[in-house]
Amino acid sequence: MKPVVYTKLAEREIEAAAVFFEGREEGLGVQFYERIDEAKRKIELNPEGFQKIYKDMRHVNLEQFKEWGLFFRIRDDGSIVIACMSGKRHPSLKHERASGRVPIKPEP
Repeated sequence: MKPVVYTKLAEREIEAAAVFFEGREEGLGVQFYERIDEAKRKIELNPEGFQKIYKDMRHVNLEQFKEWGLFFRIRDDGSIVIACMSGKRHPSLKHERASGRVPIKPEP
């Protein structure tokens, strides 16, 4: 089992999403973090088990938050999560992130 790390931008996206969900309903932000932890464990156990969706970027859905997912790459020393996004986001954003570009105006 190899470690999974997050980019700073992915960490900010996870935190912003958790705050958003907590604002919608008390406890929902905590549940979001729990689904993030579950997805991380899935990546640790079998990163190759997730289909490539663009170049070398792979995606794992978050249970309960079905439109949301972690986007990651496999490296020799483990995996790196490059984004946590809703499937409602424009597909070009996923391609930009897979190419290593960050948004011009980072999300809070």
